Amino acid sequence: MRSLANKLVFRWVPSFMWYVLIAVCIPLVLLIFFQVWARYIFHLPLLWVEEVAIVPAFWLYMMGAAYATYERTHITVDLVEITIHRPKRKLLVRFIASVITLGLAMLFLWWGYNFFIWDLQMKPQTMTLRFPMIYGRSSFFLAAGILGGFYFWVEAIDLARQLFWGKVPLMKKKET
Repeated sequence: MRSLANKLVFRWVPSFMWYVLIAVCIPLVLLIFFQVWARYIFHLPLLWVEEVAIVPAFWLYMMGAAYATYERTHITVDLVEITIHRPKRKLLVRFIASVITLGLAMLFLWWGYNFFIWDLQMKPQTMTLRFPMIYGRSSFFLAAGILGGFYFWVEAIDLARQLFWGKVPLMKKKET
């Protein structure tokens, strides 16, 4: 059972996120390329392209944030890593930062959930195409909120395991 959970958390879900990222990059690049060609070569401003491109763009940003959380490559300021030399204190500061970040992620999850429910009830649409806005904006809750929040939980638990019980890290932070 533990092996299945490890595969799910550290292999299958991240693979799914990676394939979603690839799947949304392709139409986004094609739509932007088409828009640039239409506007600057043929002098045809196509407003609908921007309305359609927002869906893969939202999913790219939010799923990218969740994937960066999984890889532990989200943006950090490593002043603590430079100034603190004792490994236990360094780990303590990383744990505190992780708990604060987890709190913010849970706030984002709550906000994303409320936004998602509001979109389900109100059914907002884009101005030109009347395209349902929930397709793109659901990424706040589903990708960044649930998946990103989950991997922030994993990171906080992993740091707690290391700090309080001396366990080895579940996953090493990737160097950029």
